[in-house]
Amino acid sequence: MTIDFASDTEHAPSVKEAASLHQAVPFPQTISSLLLRSDPQQCADLINQLLVNVSPEMLTSLAGSIGDFIDAQGQPRVTPEQAGQIPPAQVEEIAATAEQHHPGVVEQIQSHTLGWVS
Repeated sequence: MTIDFASDTEHAPSVKEAASLHQAVPFPQTISSLLLRSDPQQCADLINQLLVNVSPEMLTSLAGSIGDFIDAQGQPRVTPEQAGQIPPAQVEEIAATAEQHHPGVVEQIQSHTLGWVS
């Protein structure tokens, strides 16, 4: 029995597309997964980047979970300890809201987190 393979160029585009669709994970789940593999300071940095792109209602909701996290300049700033108190589901909600309010946040986060985890 022999196996015939199609040329690389013949099916490459459809294979690449299928692979990328299969591996595509929604942004909120990607963030949640990334936080599980990051140290506390990295988690806080990432969450702080997301928080500048969410609504005041989201900030109020988060304050109910972790306490006060607004700095002297009125900007959201969670500590590593506070970041550890935020459940993954709430992190996903923050990420989804940030993505809705500022679609460029995905690229911003990607460039910020390059090299964090392998």
